Amino acid sequence: MALAMKNLVTIMLLGAATVTAAENDYYRLSSVPFPKNLKLEVSGMAALPGDRMAIAIRKGEIWIAEKLITGKPVYKKFASGLHEPLGLALHKGDLYTVQRTELTRLRDTDGDGRADEYLTHAKGWGVTGNYHEYAYGPAVDGAGNLWVALNCSIGKGSNPNNQWRGWSLRVKSDGSWSPMSGGFRSPSGIGTNLTGDVFATDQQGNWFPTCPLMHLKRGTFHGHADSLPFTQLPKATFKVDGELPKNLTVTQAAKHISAYKLPAVWFPYRKMGMSTTDILADSTRGKFGPFVGQLFCGEFTMSFVSRVFLEKVEGEYQGACFRFRDGLDCAALRLQWGKDGSMYIGQSNRGWNSIGTKSYGLQRLQWTGKVPFEIKEMSARPDGFVLTFTRPVDSRTAINPKSYALSSYTYPYHSKYGGEETDVKTLTVKSAILDATKQSVHLKIDDLRSGYVHELHADGIRDPRGKPLLHKMAYYTLNRIPK
Repeated sequence: MALAMKNLVTIMLLGAATVTAAENDYYRLSSVPFPKNLKLEVSGMAALPGDRMAIAIRKGEIWIAEKLITGKPVYKKFASGLHEPLGLALHKGDLYTVQRTELTRLRDTDGDGRADEYLTHAKGWGVTGNYHEYAYGPAVDGAGNLWVALNCSIGKGSNPNNQWRGWSLRVKSDGSWSPMSGGFRSPSGIGTNLTGDVFATDQQGNWFPTCPLMHLKRGTFHGHADSLPFTQLPKATFKVDGELPKNLTVTQAAKHISAYKLPAVWFPYRKMGMSTTDILADSTRGKFGPFVGQLFCGEFTMSFVSRVFLEKVEGEYQGACFRFRDGLDCAALRLQWGKDGSMYIGQSNRGWNSIGTKSYGLQRLQWTGKVPFEIKEMSARPDGFVLTFTRPVDSRTAINPKSYALSSYTYPYHSKYGGEETDVKTLTVKSAILDATKQSVHLKIDDLRSGYVHELHADGIRDPRGKPLLHKMAYYTLNRIPK
């Protein structure tokens, strides 16, 4: 490992260790045991009835783990011989997984605990053998359709055999499918919110200055150019005329390219991770704490879980991201709920480095019942933001504008790898108005900028006992200022 990477890892570990000690009071992390001869490189998870979990692993197998809550789980192989399954879903009683070349339905028809039917549910997208041609999913939307997200063929350009690389596909119950949106680089997380809308994350790299969370819908271009050759095909849902613009920010590019839609959320680089992965909506009805309905996302390189609050402004999603739980054994690749409302975090760092002491495994995150002092929501207003806290705040610190520091910035839109924050501006909090519950404060701010990330530091906030916020930073992607 290069010296620069070693130094970065050391700094991250020291910072994470301090935060993790406090986080453990509210969300307790434990490692789930598994047999030594089982290389549990988790690539997909699906909760099953009872205390059971279906787990896909990168080598092409699916295992059923039983008795997870007891701490002494039993593992049974359910399927094998799959081509790098990178997702798993339980749908209408059967397991579905995406292999590189197809969406597969797995059935146990004789009830012996092993799949005896491997049925091709959908196929037909391009595969050339390129190393990066991953396929992710499926995610089940609110109408019961299955969604698949395809990696682009990084570095290979267009090819008659790699059609629809970098696109999302919606698969109907009969197996027929249609491309819906395009412009992915490496969408390693795909999931839904509680209303059934589909989202995907992507990786910082060419055309992506940092990791995004994108709402997937018909006719949307997410930004990566490698998907554009397929806009000439009959099933394409959008067109981009001419060459992509140069020397613009993402905010400016969205005004010049009609199909290009900014992400619902940008995850600022290193501050909110370096490689965002899976998406899991809190459907636990309070079993996992005070964040019901919000999204949790995995982080690969820095081995943590983040949290996302979304809202709709003028019919489009936008919102804020927060750090949530550091200190994992290694890269968080997949997230799933257990029977008791615990979060299971499937891990594997194959192919890339990640912080942590292990190379793969499964961990369980349990809410202790204590409510952490956090910014629960950050919601946009025409004249600023409203912060809603998980617990009442100290009035003196809440109404003091000096308790907060804000800045806004955007990113370059270019084919270079990654991109630094640009057009950075410091913002002033004119006033902070606390509501009667002492759990919401309205920050009035001049110079809000649409299309920009607004970074908040609430270092001065305290609860009535003088304790600071567990996580003091929030990053709101303000694509639209409410009217």
